[in-house]
Amino acid sequence: MNNELHELLYYYNEEGYEGYDLSEVQLLEKKDFDRIEKLKHLLHHEDRYMAYQAMLILLAWSIPEGFELLDRFIAEKWDEKESFEPHRLHHQDNVYDIITNALYISTLNGKNEQELFPYIKQFLLLYGDRFFESNLKDFLLKKDCGPLLKEIEQAIQNALQNKRYYQASQLFPVLVHYDKSRFNVYRDIFRPLISQDNRIAYNMDEAEKNSPNVSI
Repeated sequence: MNNELHELLYYYNEEGYEGYDLSEVQLLEKKDFDRIEKLKHLLHHEDRYMAYQAMLILLAWSIPEGFELLDRFIAEKWDEKESFEPHRLHHQDNVYDIITNALYISTLNGKNEQELFPYIKQFLLLYGDRFFESNLKDFLLKKDCGPLLKEIEQAIQNALQNKRYYQASQLFPVLVHYDKSRFNVYRDIFRPLISQDNRIAYNMDEAEKNSPNVSI
């Protein structure tokens, strides 16, 4: 990567803080017009990873061209052709979870969360056989995603079917957040699975906090 691309994708300098970090660039309050135009141009780079990184910034800044590339990314299944966000511990591609975070930031830049529901639905459809760390869960909890309740429950079922037990349990607090009546059913499903992954207990505790007057 040449210096110009490195500066374009990673350099930030705002309110006395300066450095190189794409996640900080996504959060910049002042968006430079020339930088936006260069990032749009980078969306057409022959290296998909370069285009992907430009997309993450433009998505966060709520720039339409970023969403256009995301549509292509999903339709052409770029994630099946190469790995974009290999997780440091789990050695699985966390790409859709990272994209979800960019979508969340876009709501801070004027994007209506309901406009993002088609993407979140797509990610929930993929939830059973793709890796998601925590950004999708956070989005579903922080935004008003009650209309996606059916898709959330189906994502849990798909993850359970594929033996992604911990990942399934991550959506347990989300489900109960929107429908407390589902607590007992899924408590009885997840409780025996703690022996296979004790991290499930943390999600069960969180679900209990979202559903007062019940007990694990």
